[in-house]
Amino acid sequence: MAGRTSTSVGMGIAITVLSVLALGFFVLATVFYGKFNKTQGELKSQAANVEQYVKASEQQRDDIRQMLQPAKAKNKSVVGYLAESMQTAMQRVTGNKNDSPEALTEKLSKVQGADSASLLALIEDRAARIKALEDQVAAAEAARAAALADKQAEVDRVKGIEDRHAATLAAISAQVEEYKKEVDTFRDGTNKARGDMEARVSSITSEFAQREQELSARISKLQEENLVAAGQISKLRGERNQELFKGRSEESLVDAKVVALKPNENAIIIGIGRRQKIDVGMSFAVYADAASIKADPTTGEYPRGKANVEVIAVSDTTSTCRLLSESKGNPVAVGDSVANALYDPSKTYSFLIYGNFDVNNDGIATPTEQSDLKALIEGWGGKSVDDLGGDVDFLVLGQRPILPPRPGADAPIEILQEYIRLSRIVDRYDTLYKQAISTGLPVLNENRLYTLIGRERAGAR
Repeated sequence: MAGRTSTSVGMGIAITVLSVLALGFFVLATVFYGKFNKTQGELKSQAANVEQYVKASEQQRDDIRQMLQPAKAKNKSVVGYLAESMQTAMQRVTGNKNDSPEALTEKLSKVQGADSASLLALIEDRAARIKALEDQVAAAEAARAAALADKQAEVDRVKGIEDRHAATLAAISAQVEEYKKEVDTFRDGTNKARGDMEARVSSITSEFAQREQELSARISKLQEENLVAAGQISKLRGERNQELFKGRSEESLVDAKVVALKPNENAIIIGIGRRQKIDVGMSFAVYADAASIKADPTTGEYPRGKANVEVIAVSDTTSTCRLLSESKGNPVAVGDSVANALYDPSKTYSFLIYGNFDVNNDGIATPTEQSDLKALIEGWGGKSVDDLGGDVDFLVLGQRPILPPRPGADAPIEILQEYIRLSRIVDRYDTLYKQAISTGLPVLNENRLYTLIGRERAGAR
């Protein structure tokens, strides 16, 4: 009996301990579950707040993810970075960083032309118009100065005629006075002599009066002829101004004509060959006529030719070219013009090449690829120069070098030196462009150059 009683007591204690532990676990689970639900509620509330600023679907957009690094670099959130960028843009555009996109749209609606073109295009268009008006004013001033000079020359010529007429009249008057003295001298003679002298004086007076009338009539006739001549000069000058020959720009000079077609071989024959220094591998652009090679007055871009061709065989006077590309619905025809801005058998064109270029078409323009473009130009007979002198025919500008933000005064000397070097490069780029525009020198970018030489860029369509 004693053994059974001890066992029962031990079992009771064990059951009691297990019950207490189970109750404790239940209480703990209840507490933790309550905290879990509270945390879940707070998490959902925070997620809803985040959704107001950036939705989950928007967080995966490439353009928004690309803003993450610059935002981190400035120790900002993407939203803060976007807000700061918006303020910077508005400050540059409207002068008020607190303007909203709607305010910008309202302000742009008051600007003529802003609804159909970008602000930069609108500014460039206004600048071009101002430049054209300034050129017209300068031309009008030059014409006015020339007219004043012509007027003064005519006044001087008429004054010369009047002076000569006055001198003639003075000479005649002096001669008359001499005759009068002679009459007075003979007046003391006999009456017959005096009568003869009087008759002679009368005769001489009549003669000189008639001569004076003749001279006056001649002067009047000369004045009429002078007026007629002045009118004819003005008329001829007007006709001459209308007939002045305006030379075509160097890049639009036609090099040859299409003399035959080889449709079965996808090739054409042009009327220049070995005698005109044509080499295999040269390329040309094909146009309907010379008038088609003309830059757009607004964009400055040159139209693409109806086809691009490459020389594959050369004879003395002709060359066979394969078609690299051809416009649909506008095939090459006999009599079409072919042109290459780098080629001229009788002249070596000089090119000044500056800026960043993407000759290998990898999407990255670098200054080192200038050498590749120079090699292409020199390989086709052109000449590359380093300074913008009077012998330069074309200025070929690549992309404008990017100037980083100005470093602070406490920046390392190496960074300051690099900034100064890049600043000089950018300044020379801008100076070359302004000098070319002011002197009328043709300015080509990489795409315009390739268009004029009939070369297809890798991957171009």
